[in-house]
Amino acid sequence: MTNVQEPDQVSTASKKVRPKSIKKSSKNEFAVTFTFVKGADKDKTNTVDSLMASVGAFDNLSMKNINVLSVLETSKEALCVQYTEQYDQLAAGHTDGAVRFYKPATLELLRSLIDDDITENPAPVTCLKHRPLSKNYPVTHTLITTYANGCVKCWSYNFSQCLYTIREKRQTYGVAYHPRLPKFITCGSDGKINLYDEENRIQERIFSGSESASLLDGHTSRVFAACFNPRSNHELITGGWDDVVYFWDARQPFAVRHISGIHMCGEGLDISPKGTEILTCSWQENDQIQVWDYGSGNLIQTVRPDNVTSKLYCGRYLNKDFFVCGGTDNNLFRLIDVRNYVALAYIDKLPGAVYSVALGPMKKSKQPVAEVPKKKGLAGVDESSPNSDFNQAPIPRMAVSAGKRIYQIEYT
Repeated sequence: MTNVQEPDQVSTASKKVRPKSIKKSSKNEFAVTFTFVKGADKDKTNTVDSLMASVGAFDNLSMKNINVLSVLETSKEALCVQYTEQYDQLAAGHTDGAVRFYKPATLELLRSLIDDDITENPAPVTCLKHRPLSKNYPVTHTLITTYANGCVKCWSYNFSQCLYTIREKRQTYGVAYHPRLPKFITCGSDGKINLYDEENRIQERIFSGSESASLLDGHTSRVFAACFNPRSNHELITGGWDDVVYFWDARQPFAVRHISGIHMCGEGLDISPKGTEILTCSWQENDQIQVWDYGSGNLIQTVRPDNVTSKLYCGRYLNKDFFVCGGTDNNLFRLIDVRNYVALAYIDKLPGAVYSVALGPMKKSKQPVAEVPKKKGLAGVDESSPNSDFNQAPIPRMAVSAGKRIYQIEYT
């Protein structure tokens, strides 16, 4: 059973040996190197050095239909970003083990979440999530974070307090909340998916394969992506290094089916709001973006929204009409129309790989989009096709982590 500990019960004797690739760092090594906020009073909010840097912040970027609201650069890479429940703070998990909170409008550093546990055994923050808001679970001001040393921590972020710590005997890469119930899952280097009851702070279940080597019913390598079906209380999917996406049902002992040929190195897996399609954004040379039928596992579409390729780390649905994805080689972020698989907006030539995308407050687009063709599977739709002013789902503002920079953007 995984150990769940309150902060005052943490024993320094139980600390894990940190991965060799992680160097011990000090708080003094972190610095905000420059900020750019569109429309800010530069004489009051920026130093001369940061202003000079911000002038060149967009020189090498190639953009379409993107409005850059702000740019934050620090001395540490941000592997994950997340807006808080009320969108009043932007959290970033950095490679030095600290979760730092910034004010979205000004990029002011508000606080850092790091405790003795992480200070003594530093490891990158690999994922951070807050519970989905609903009528049963309103704003809680808490955040779950995972670390490469196996720690899973729940924070009361407004009070900078760690409420409890779970110690997993592995590198932990991701966390996903249940859409309705107070439960979450974690995934990591051992190929297992752990299900936790958040209210009782206990481990309910471990999803793993059988001992049969001939059956594809569970992961055999690192798992980086996991998500629940938004229309089911029992079903979830996972993906990772073994090139297989598995379908799980909490009522079954092992994975119930699978999709092969999908190599994942980040949160590149999502299920549509209706629960009927799966989006896979993979780190591979070909077929990086694909849409699958959830019920049968059959391929619906291999998406080629433009002529630029990118090995993808992350991808997610914004709503029923759009999804976004990002990756490396090229360092590219895209916003894609689900209805015709056209890239409506993108940023190319970013200074680092796109590891994470956070969704902010909703903003309705002022521009019409390409009319939906009657035929399915038209990945090469001409963007000059006739426009229609039919209603579309609102597009939120977003935060994108790209190396040591975090961009706040919106679709124009």
